[in-house]
Amino acid sequence: MSLPSATRESATAAPRAAKLRRWRSAACICLALTLGAAPPALLAQPGPLPQLGDPGGGELSPLIERRIGEAIMRDLRRTGEVLEDAEGADYLNGLAARLTAHGGPDDQKFEMFLVSDATLNAFALPGGFIGVHTGLMVAAQTESELASVIAHEMAHVTQRHIARMFQRERQSSIFSIASMVLAVLAARSNPQAIGGIVSLGQSVQMHQMLGFSRDAEREADRIGLETLARAGFDPHDMVNFFERLQKASRFYEGGAPEYLRTHPLTTNRMGDIQGRVRDVEQQASGAMRQQDQLGFELVRARLSALADPGVDGLRRARDQLALGLDQGSATARGLRWYGIAVIAHAERDFAGARLAIERARPLLPSGHDFLARVALEVEMDSGATRSALVLADAALERWPHARALVHLRARALLELRDYQSATAFVTESLREWPKDVRLWKLLAEAQNGLGKVALAHRATAEEYALAGAWPAAIEQLKMARNSPQLDFYTASLIDARLRELERELRREQEDSKGERPEG
Repeated sequence: MSLPSATRESATAAPRAAKLRRWRSAACICLALTLGAAPPALLAQPGPLPQLGDPGGGELSPLIERRIGEAIMRDLRRTGEVLEDAEGADYLNGLAARLTAHGGPDDQKFEMFLVSDATLNAFALPGGFIGVHTGLMVAAQTESELASVIAHEMAHVTQRHIARMFQRERQSSIFSIASMVLAVLAARSNPQAIGGIVSLGQSVQMHQMLGFSRDAEREADRIGLETLARAGFDPHDMVNFFERLQKASRFYEGGAPEYLRTHPLTTNRMGDIQGRVRDVEQQASGAMRQQDQLGFELVRARLSALADPGVDGLRRARDQLALGLDQGSATARGLRWYGIAVIAHAERDFAGARLAIERARPLLPSGHDFLARVALEVEMDSGATRSALVLADAALERWPHARALVHLRARALLELRDYQSATAFVTESLREWPKDVRLWKLLAEAQNGLGKVALAHRATAEEYALAGAWPAAIEQLKMARNSPQLDFYTASLIDARLRELERELRREQEDSKGERPEG
């Protein structure tokens, strides 16, 4: 039996971390080089940044920004850079919703995702996609610290900073803009190519871009602090987090945590943040102060427990947690037992995992779906599938919107070969999460189990489409359409979807020719 998905992802964290660092460094340099193609006068005078709510964003409309972001995300999913962690992603998206519930653009959508990388960083992509490193999640000591970083990245999106950078490239297509990020992925396996890009990046154009970057960072600080305070989070924690990062700089090989390298923190900027804290506190004096949610602590506990998934790393983490089992509050002790349960499951010590779960359950307030998930995984991976299904039914009665539990219940039904129930359950779940790749994969398996090959092809097509693999998705739909099993209604739906994907493929091909689409 395979290890849980979180452990499998963590097992490749080290090589992915190196790849992702090279990608982001080179991507930033590519942005600078692109701006360098503009006339020097434009580079020297970037102009004022738009205020919140200002529709000005240069030539890139919000629609085009979203298309660029979606193209980048499809590539990140194809290359495995996005950590498929339903619990972590759902927690982050819930935190983003709490931040935006008290103000901000109503039409701006955000999609948070986790990146399996031990470095301390977060980054915004065009269109509202925000990536958070697992290292940053573990390093944040309070939920307000984490929220301060996310609010800052949200401000980069709402203030159209990326669009402002690209407005000078008036002839750029979606493909060429996205390629400034995506093409670098291909160069990750070629250190000489990366070195050449870095060398070119140390040009005057790179230097000229920094003035704009500092303006953008200051604006993101201001808007982020306002967002943080309005939502009831402690704005002092933005200051606390940055101060701790600065103090930790001497322990990092590169001289500073990656977040400080990608978001330069000058003395003036730090002083500006400290000066604004009192102002935003007064403006949001009526906001109810947020308390750290248990979900934040549980995400951190699990990511920390699996940070080093090797045999020695898991043993060290387990021993460290065992030292503090008699210390702290009931919740703190419960979190340690939860961490031990996660580690024991990864070690396939199912008896130890069950014991840790039982110790954690009375200590964690009202239980939690995270604890239910690890309990389900233990039963599934130990071969007690029927027991796991009973637990899944009970857990989903209590937490019906927990995607990780939905995935596990579907998996249990498939292992029990109850393909009819699995098909009905996953189909219903897709109404709530239509972009969940794992659910489409599970549906394809269930349909195959029923012998409904055409419908399995259709589900697989959606899985490929979410990754932007248009030709493969189109081929799956053509195989589904040619099946004699289809009724007229389903065949019509497949034909309509096939036309949509063919349009997407043509649009991508047009973008690749350098044609700038309207948006």
